[in-house]
Amino acid sequence: MRGILPKEMADFVCQKGSHLAHLYGLPKTNKTTLVMWQILSATGTYNYPLAKWLDEKLKPLSTNEYTISDVFYFAEEIQQFKLDKTDFLVSYDVTALSTNVPLDETVHILADKVFKDNWLNKTHNMNISKDDLIELRSIATEKNSYFNLMETCTNKLLVSQ
Repeated sequence: MRGILPKEMADFVCQKGSHLAHLYGLPKTNKTTLVMWQILSATGTYNYPLAKWLDEKLKPLSTNEYTISDVFYFAEEIQQFKLDKTDFLVSYDVTALSTNVPLDETVHILADKVFKDNWLNKTHNMNISKDDLIELRSIATEKNSYFNLMETCTNKLLVSQ
């Protein structure tokens, strides 16, 4: 990172000390059988500050006029719709969307978008290349990360079933 980013940015995103990520589960309350949401908390890991920094810089690219930020915004928006008797409202339950997104392909699509008209460098007064961004993303989303499995009541419940 220090070879890609200016010193002050690199100092900010390089973790001084770190620990393992924590894997735990939360029960899906809308399911009839015991199913757990797998949560991997990476706060405090060596690549967490870099991931947060990248998220902050790239966040403006993830929103548009079709983006819904939360359930409250959705509730406000849906109240404005006028529906006919022949209209249908449909809700889709997506299963494991984030684990099914091809990471490398997605990163290259994002890099193309970020460097269209040199948006990243102009917007954030930076001077990094497309390859540098891809390398930073690779560090931030390391595929072979180690983690601890947290012992919780829900884990004991899952094991005992």
